[in-house]
This record gives sequence, structure tokens and C-alpha cells, in this order.
Amino acid sequence: MNTSSSENALEARSVVKVYGVGSSAVTALANVSIDIRHNEFFTLLGPSGCGKTTLLRLFAGFEEITEGEIYLYGEEIEHLAPHQRPVNTVFQHYALFPHMTVAENIAFGLKRLKRPQAEIDATVKEMLALVHMEEFANRKPNQMSGGQMQRVALARALAPKPKVLLLDEPLSALDLKLRQAMREELQRLQKETGITFVFVTHDQDEALSMSDRIAVMSAGHVQQIGSPEDIYLRPANKFVADFIGDTNFIDVTVGKAGQFTAKNGLELKLPLKTDLTAGSEAVLNVRPENIVVSSAGKGLFDATVSNRTFLGNMSVFELDLGGGVTIHTGSSNQAGTDAVLSVGSKVSVAFAEGSVSVLTS
Repeated sequence: MNTSSSENALEARSVVKVYGVGSSAVTALANVSIDIRHNEFFTLLGPSGCGKTTLLRLFAGFEEITEGEIYLYGEEIEHLAPHQRPVNTVFQHYALFPHMTVAENIAFGLKRLKRPQAEIDATVKEMLALVHMEEFANRKPNQMSGGQMQRVALARALAPKPKVLLLDEPLSALDLKLRQAMREELQRLQKETGITFVFVTHDQDEALSMSDRIAVMSAGHVQQIGSPEDIYLRPANKFVADFIGDTNFIDVTVGKAGQFTAKNGLELKLPLKTDLTAGSEAVLNVRPENIVVSSAGKGLFDATVSNRTFLGNMSVFELDLGGGVTIHTGSSNQAGTDAVLSVGSKVSVAFAEGSVSVLTS
């Protein structure tokens, strides 16, 4: 029997969501279990179609689960209608009422809840101050920028003081600089209100920079849950490593006692422990920033610099290990860098201590 902890804000227990029936049935979520802690900024991260928005809609009550249970602070809620759940949702496209002022938009939910007028007025004033929009109280949505409208949408969702705020890719319609500014704004709002935020995104930078913990999802399954550092530095499998940031994969055959053989015959002896038996196929995972390049003959193995991509403050270099095996690394564009990393030059490659992991597909 599934159990719940009131210390968690939200819990999904063996949740399954299937759309359609028979041969046309599509499984959007397959036996998903997640614990989201009180006062946590939790992110559901994954590519389009992975199930992250479906799970958010199940939390909100906009979809019915096929199997499993959902708990809110220990209370089972999957049978409750959306308006009966103390959660609110912020959508990608704001959904503000165009004929209402900012203050009226923020007050709307409070009026539907039949709160006293004095409480509504005080809460609207509090929310306007929280999102730094006091001077916009009497403006209508068509008189504001995208970022300002997003702040109003957040204020409206926070006004009833929900136990959990669900955010469905709320920054994706904004330009890059505004997205970056709104990341900081969301972190501030979460800390100041103490409300649990559940954030859906496909953007790895958003997830890494904002979250207390992240659930990486793929094809209806949770691949890994952990802090941004855990997800980035200690990925559970090849999918997570590939989806989060930039990385290098070297296909290898496992030997004995830290011996690995790449497909080009390159022998690598690394201080790595693995449960895989000798002869197993595996992947070595190493981030570009953990590749140490020096003059030829001074590292683990030699390579040739085969390409350089200039990105302004840094350059990305492709290193040819022979036999069709390549890896890449980055270097800041400082004086003297190209003396070693010029295209065609022979270099030596090593890996920073503790930076290589052995993964399966």
C-alpha cells in the first residue's frame, strides 16, 4: 500500500497516464513516483513529449490519472476538482484578462473565493509590491511588456496564497535577457513567499540555475532526481549526461581493474570502479571543462587539434584521437592560448581527477 508524508508538499505515487484506448493508446507517464519537499523550488526537466507537462496537469487536476495516487501535504487529492485543490498554475501565455486592470486581474481569484473586500485590497497591494509593479496597478495588459505581464500573472497566482505554485514553461515566450532576469525574480519570489514552486522547462540552463532539485524525464519515465550538482556532475545514465549541458562520450569495452579500450584501439587506464564485467560495452563520460590539454607527450594520450570554433570570449576545440574518435574542449581566448591549441597541432590530453564516469545507455 502506498504511503504519504505530510512533510512533502506534493507526492506522485506510481502514477500512470494513458491517453486513448486499445491500439491507439499512448502512455504519457509510466509508473512515475516523485516527492517534492515543502518550500522547495523543484523542476521537471526534459524534452518535448517526455511527460513533464502531463504530470504538472495531473497535480493541478486538469487531467485525470489512469493509475496511482497524488498527495498534497499528506492528503490524497487526485479525486478533487481543480478549484478544490490549494494550488495555482502560471502558464506560458499569461492568460490575463485584457479588459481588466493589473489590480483587477490580481483581485479576480480572491473575489471568486469571496474574500472580504478589505482583505482583497490589502492582498492586491501586497502582491503589487512583491512583484515590483505598484505603479502599474491601473494599467491594462496591452499597455505592458511581456515581462511585466508575466509578473502580473505571477502576482495573480500568488494572491490566494496557494500551498503549491505550478509553473508551465512560464519564461519560454520571453527574450533571452528578460528570461535571465525573470529567473532571478522567480527565485526571489519563491524564497520570499515560502511557497513550494514546481517548474516545468526544457531549458537546462533554467533548471540548473534556479532549482533546489531537478527531475529529469524522458519518454514518460523519471531518469534521475537530484540537486543541480548531482544531475550535472553525477548523471545516472547516458541520457541525463547528454541532456544536461555539454559533454563527451567515448564508447569503450570494459577490461580489468580500470582498463578501458576505445573503439579505435586506444587503451585507457583510469581510476574508475564499475560493476560491469570485463567485455561489457560502456560509455566514458567527461565534460569539456574537465579535459586538460598540454604539449604532446605529457598526458594520458596524444591527439590532434582538428577544428576550432570561435565564440568570442572562448573557443571550442575538436580533438581527434584517431580511428574516428573525437572529443571537444573549451578554452578562454587569452593571449598565448593558440600556441598550444592551433588547428593541426599535436597535443596531449588528460582528464581532471574524478571527472570521468562510466555510464550505460
